[in-house]
Amino acid sequence: MKKILYILVCIVLTGILLYGVWFVYLWQISMPIYYFTKEANSYTANMYTADGNLGHTLIPNANGYYIWGYGDSVLINTDFQGFRMSNGNQDDGGLFFFGDSFTLCEELSTQDAYPYKVADSLCQHLHNAAVSGYGYAQMILKARTYVQRYDPEVVVFQVSPWLAERAVTPYMPALFFKVPSPYYNQQDSIVDPLYTSNVFELTQNQMLDKYRQGPISISDKFGFVWHFTRPVFQQQYWEETKLAFTLDSPVTQSLGDAEAATALAIQEIIRLSTNSKVVFLVVGYEQHEVNMFTEHYSQYFTDKVMVVNADAGLWSQPGITDKDAYERAYCFWHGDPPVLVDYHFNVHANQIITDALYKALSPQFSVCNE
Repeated sequence: MKKILYILVCIVLTGILLYGVWFVYLWQISMPIYYFTKEANSYTANMYTADGNLGHTLIPNANGYYIWGYGDSVLINTDFQGFRMSNGNQDDGGLFFFGDSFTLCEELSTQDAYPYKVADSLCQHLHNAAVSGYGYAQMILKARTYVQRYDPEVVVFQVSPWLAERAVTPYMPALFFKVPSPYYNQQDSIVDPLYTSNVFELTQNQMLDKYRQGPISISDKFGFVWHFTRPVFQQQYWEETKLAFTLDSPVTQSLGDAEAATALAIQEIIRLSTNSKVVFLVVGYEQHEVNMFTEHYSQYFTDKVMVVNADAGLWSQPGITDKDAYERAYCFWHGDPPVLVDYHFNVHANQIITDALYKALSPQFSVCNE
């Protein structure tokens, strides 16, 4: 009996020791995240949630917000399907937008964002299905769900080089954590996320606000590690361990390449949009790459396809001679002297994109122009 008790005590003490070693390791990798949280960084709250099919998505009927590092905030409201900037009722037709943060425009008020401005100027219903962090795989999955259901008159599909890169990686772009996302493999199929992460449930609520706003202390650090990074990393390592022992795990499937993923996305959005005009909105290419998308993929275009090259309009404005001038004109700056605080498009850039889309689409909506 004593021998059994001794063995049990040894097992318990070994477990405590191993967990202590794990916690020390966790503390070390948590501190960069902790101090980054204390800095005046911009962030979102009450907006995103995990999704087993899409990796992550906007919360339906959410009253979220985007908080600038210097204090101002932008309210982000979603409808029952998790769309931002839907206007009027949920009728068929109108404009449907697919993209990432450059189409979601979470740094701007609804009225300043180009999807809203275009739909409003054309007197059309708006459905903005964009979600920050998405790539082509997620955009296509969304399109499979909604395009034929709503039968929009126009589908606006954002085209950017990073959307192709995200489409062939199993994780979305994130600073510290791994957040699984769907991706294209070499068999030209979209693979489901490797697992459903709990990161968004822990970052998109008031608990993390507590650590952003609280003073730095040992107890605050301990609480941050225990309540925030511990559950995130525990789940991450546990899921990756399970994947390593799963012979048919998706992680063993080869990734596709970005150019092929772009071609697949182009072909499928055209196929899905049977009764719709498809507009490929080109944004985010460097000055010397402005016409790259059209040159590479024109063989897939049909008579119902239109390319609106927002890059051409942005780069052709007076004074935009190089990347520095581009960033000064179109990104977000704050302070005196001004400091670059966000690389997304500001109100000025959104107006230029609005003008380009309106010019291309207004002939299709003549009733509104009378």
